[in-house]
Amino acid sequence: MKIFLIGATGRTGNDVLMQALAQNDKVVAYARHPQKLSEHSNLKVIKGELTDINRMSRAMKGCDAVLVTLGNPMSNSSGRLFTFAIPNIIKAMDNSSVKRLISLSALGVGKTYANTRYPYKMGAKGFLKGNFADHEAGENKLPESDLNWTTVHPGPLFNGHKTKKPLVRDAESGFKMPGAPRTYREDVAQVMLRIIDDPKTYGKQLIMCSKQDNVK
Repeated sequence: MKIFLIGATGRTGNDVLMQALAQNDKVVAYARHPQKLSEHSNLKVIKGELTDINRMSRAMKGCDAVLVTLGNPMSNSSGRLFTFAIPNIIKAMDNSSVKRLISLSALGVGKTYANTRYPYKMGAKGFLKGNFADHEAGENKLPESDLNWTTVHPGPLFNGHKTKKPLVRDAESGFKMPGAPRTYREDVAQVMLRIIDDPKTYGKQLIMCSKQDNVK
C-alpha cells in the first residue's frame, strides 16, 4: 500500500504515519514543515502548500489512497481550512488519477450532529460551531466529486493506547454516540488505515469513539 498523507506533522497524523510504517506501508508525506518528520526507508517527505495543486498532483501520482488529518490550531480553531483545502485536494486527486480519499472530521459536523447526545451536542452548537462549519463547507464538495471518499468523525481527541475494537458506526444508521465520546488518536489512525480497502465505507460518514464495541 502506498499512502499519500496530508497532516503528518500533527498529533493524529503522526499516529497514522507511525502505524502505516509499522505495517510496512509506503508513505508520501506532504507537509509545510518537513523538518518535523524523522527519516524512514518507507517514508518520502515532500514540502508543499495546500494551495499548490500542481505540486500536490505530482507528489501523489502512483499512490493508492490519500489520507487527510488536517486541523486548525486552538488559537485559530474557526479559521478557513477545509473550505479551500478539500476542493484543492479533489482537484489534485483528479489530476493524478487517485480515487480513494479518507478525511478526518469531527463528531457533530454536518448531518452527524444527529448522532450526538447531551452534553456533547452543546459544544457542537457552541464553541465548536465555527470550526464545524468550516469542516462542513469543505466536505460538502465530496459528494459532488467522483472520488471513493469517507469522512471519519471522532469525538474529542486525546492521547492514549489503541482500543481493541473502537466503536465505529455509519452515521446514516442514526446511532447515538455517548454523551462524552472520548476518542484516542491511535484509534482514529487504526480506523483510517483499516478502511482504506473497504468499499462498504465509500461515500460514508463514519462516527467513532474509543468505547469498546461489544457488538460481534
